[in-house]
Amino acid sequence: MKNFIVILVGCTFLFLFIASPASAQSEAKALVDRECAKCHNTKRIYSANKDAAAWEKTVDRMIKKGAAIRPEEKDAVIKYLGTLNK
Repeated sequence: MKNFIVILVGCTFLFLFIASPASAQSEAKALVDRECAKCHNTKRIYSANKDAAAWEKTVDRMIKKGAAIRPEEKDAVIKYLGTLNK
């Protein structure tokens, strides 16, 4: 019984460790889809070929124009956008 509990707890932590980045990425994607699509066709975003530095400049510019991306969300959005077209 002890072994079962140890294995169950270990699997739970492993699942949470693996699922966290995927969850953060899907949250960033949802934010991009919601906020960026207010002014742009998402095809424009998903076909852009930019590195993280270029995305940071773009995201900063879009925030100044009214994109509702909070400071604590910005890094996740830039990281997500940086994974596109690689």
